[in-house]
Amino acid sequence: MNVKKISYSSSANLGPGYDILSISHGAFYDEVSVENSDDKKIKIISDKTPENPDKNTAGLSLMKIMEDKDIHEGIKVSIKKNVPIGLGLGSSGASSSAAVKAFNELFNLNMTKDEMVYYSMYGEIAACGAAHPDNVSSGIYGGLTLISSKNPIRVKKIKINYNFNLMLLIPEININEKTKLARSMVPDEVKIDDLVEQTSHLSSMLYGFFYGDRDEIRYGMDDRIVEISRQSLFPFYKNVREKALGNNAVSVCISGAGPTILIFTDDKTNKKQIKMDINNIMGSFKLKYDIIETNIMEGYDE
Repeated sequence: MNVKKISYSSSANLGPGYDILSISHGAFYDEVSVENSDDKKIKIISDKTPENPDKNTAGLSLMKIMEDKDIHEGIKVSIKKNVPIGLGLGSSGASSSAAVKAFNELFNLNMTKDEMVYYSMYGEIAACGAAHPDNVSSGIYGGLTLISSKNPIRVKKIKINYNFNLMLLIPEININEKTKLARSMVPDEVKIDDLVEQTSHLSSMLYGFFYGDRDEIRYGMDDRIVEISRQSLFPFYKNVREKALGNNAVSVCISGAGPTILIFTDDKTNKKQIKMDINNIMGSFKLKYDIIETNIMEGYDE
């Protein structure tokens, strides 16, 4: 029996929501097939990711499930990798969450979505050395997700009541072990005043999403801790953010650990001028880039 599932690209953090927020979008998706095998081991078939299960995000997640559920059968995992690697688009989480969904169905495990998030996040260890659940939560749930607890894993899907589109600015940058580096730059301690301000922004943004308040989304999606700590990795971000907001984008943030920039737009946004400004800014840094316009994806299984 062969079970095939897909998971879409995603953008984590959304400004002040470091490690607890993620949004799924239709820019890219990974397709993972899981089937029974007589080899009594996990065999990974992939042309863009490691084929050693210990080094593969999908393989590591499935190894954890098999250990916990006492499953000793062989499986073959085929990965069609479409989400670009190392660009802050949830690439590792897409593979692991699709694999977990397929494995769950193949073995009739009837896991809850929170259980699937728990196992999917183990794949992140292969990618960056840490099991964080933000990207994989939107891979399992779709839409906008909030990690309300990491131990035990609890995920809440946030209903969005504002009609916007997404513009992804994807620079052609290759930073070695970028996610590990970006996470290492986040400060271990922050001042209480900065924490209060960050909490205010996060609360305002979530209020804006839930009640359809454009001004609160715009005000709230403003991170003063994590994005600032990483700004040396993406020196073009400040200029892009200023120009996008100046042309009435709803809001702007770094997508995950970057370098992709996520711009929220609506019918009030001057997207043509934003694209012209981006071209000038990226040209000044001598960087090639792509722009993809997309929408939120509510989930493959819904």
